[in-house]
Amino acid sequence: MRSHTYSISLLALIFSLTLIFSGPALAQEGEMDEFDGTYVISEGSWPGIQVKNEVFRQVLGAAGYEFETEFLGQPMMYEGLSQGDVDLYIGSWMPEEEGMRDGFAGDYEVVSTQLDDAVYISAVPSYVYEAGVTSHADLDDHAEKFDHTIYAGAHGEGADELLTEAIEEDIYGLGDWELVNADWPATVTEAEQAIEDGEWIVFPGWQPHWMNVILDIEYLDDPKNAWGEGTSVIENLAHPTLDERAPNLYQVLENFQIESEHQSLWIFEYDQEDREMSAVAEEWIEENMDVVADWLEGAVAEDGSPAIEAVEEEFLN
Repeated sequence: MRSHTYSISLLALIFSLTLIFSGPALAQEGEMDEFDGTYVISEGSWPGIQVKNEVFRQVLGAAGYEFETEFLGQPMMYEGLSQGDVDLYIGSWMPEEEGMRDGFAGDYEVVSTQLDDAVYISAVPSYVYEAGVTSHADLDDHAEKFDHTIYAGAHGEGADELLTEAIEEDIYGLGDWELVNADWPATVTEAEQAIEDGEWIVFPGWQPHWMNVILDIEYLDDPKNAWGEGTSVIENLAHPTLDERAPNLYQVLENFQIESEHQSLWIFEYDQEDREMSAVAEEWIEENMDVVADWLEGAVAEDGSPAIEAVEEEFLN
């Protein structure tokens, strides 16, 4: 009887030890199921989102994820999220895309803010800013130096509409100013030439954008809110089920932040220097592993090791 009791106790001990030592391993194996799937990331036609997606794909690819890129126009990205055809969208500008979100409440999740200093507003050369033109309210005090001229980018686009209204309603004393339209490359070229010649110019600018790499400029304050918000944020969006389906990937998305300076450089290298997107992304990752480490904090690779170790192995060895 005592021998039978001893056998049962021994079996119970073995079973308990099995649970202790195999439990975490089994749990970890379950967590790794998310690596079995392919995740769809939406992409538009503008260089900023294209290079950013490439950086994201390369980093997460080294950790074991597979991505499919879905090329969509706006607001079809929100349609894709709502239909479950898109898992990630890492380029949502707000409030510029607020209207595009109408009707899709609950069909996507705002996971995190990627960038909080995006700007779309009038810009001037740094030497003009240092001379005292730090706000739209300062423009008319120096109207002669600007030749009573303000550049508005392409006709019919956002900046043109805002500045046309400012002139028509004499906001900031701009009622007698002349508005000049040109497409964006021509506008930037005009600004580049003016800066080279030391002339005064005011024109629409934004960041992230490659103009911030080649032009030494500053953005003007807008105390009368003629430009609306003026500053913008870029948000990371996900399908509402991503957290449940891929908690590890979701963790990376929560951490995914990129300074405007980096994004402007990506756009410049790809769009203006005609470099291969993959090469731009690879070089940046190699040189900014500290930023990548912040993205991957708390995340693991497909084999269960820290994700940053897998990325370092891929890019630094």
